[in-house]
Amino acid sequence: MKLWVEAPATTANLSCGFDVLGLALDLTYRVEVETLEEQSFVITHQGEGEGIIPENKENLFFRAVWKTWEHLGFQGPGLKVRAWNSIPVTRGLGSSAACIVAGVAAANALCGEKLDFKDMIRIAVSLEGHPDNVVPAFVGGFTIALVKNGNILYQKFLFTLPVHLYALIPNYFLSTEAMRQVLPLSYRREDVVFSLSHLAFLLGSLFKGDVDGFLGALEDRIHEPYRGEYVAGFSEVKAYVRKEGIGNAVISGSGPTIILLLSRPLERKEEKDLRKIFSACGVDIDVRKVYPREEGVRVVVL
Repeated sequence: MKLWVEAPATTANLSCGFDVLGLALDLTYRVEVETLEEQSFVITHQGEGEGIIPENKENLFFRAVWKTWEHLGFQGPGLKVRAWNSIPVTRGLGSSAACIVAGVAAANALCGEKLDFKDMIRIAVSLEGHPDNVVPAFVGGFTIALVKNGNILYQKFLFTLPVHLYALIPNYFLSTEAMRQVLPLSYRREDVVFSLSHLAFLLGSLFKGDVDGFLGALEDRIHEPYRGEYVAGFSEVKAYVRKEGIGNAVISGSGPTIILLLSRPLERKEEKDLRKIFSACGVDIDVRKVYPREEGVRVVVL
């Protein structure tokens, strides 16, 4: 049996939606999977992370496959996998979530589609740790995730706002776990109210199609003030795009990628100005125009 699986990149949090909001992007992790009669597991990895991602049983894709089969009590076949990745690794764009989602979806297809979506999401979250990247990687679009009594609940919405997205991807890594450790154990009431009110206004603006309201609501006091100290250029970039009146900037996931959400395309001079901000921090960046993706994980039996 052979199949092809594709899962999208994601940007999580969107400022005030800490551990709740996510948006699928058009960068992808793709695999071609072929079953083997012998119990061997081989993988080749090309693209982002090439030479870094393990090409053995420690690969996250295999771990997701085995976790799924273990849940089902299924003795699966050996696998030969070819992977192509366009999602920057350990940059806050959901590369791990995409790999896990692809693995869970592939494992489910190989055992005869025995799991429903809810079960697959729960397995993926048990590996990833949080639903904000996993959910949009599964279903695409703009998502709201809720963990309740051990279940992962979600809502998906079309992201139809005419907002231009740019990923400012730096040449260094940040650990998600390390970036969780910098967060405080408690918060002032006014900071919680600030973030909750901005989250509510953000969602209201999305539903009403209010671009200015959406961009203006991308403010947070729960995670970005603390993670921003470790994300090179974040405060300067945010101040720049707000001063120019073109939109806002958010930390993608736990960083270090910064996502610009703009009311119009970025101009050449503005891109040069942004590069100067990072250069002053000793950092090189890759500026990529990215697009929301409405389709989540896709599985095709070949």
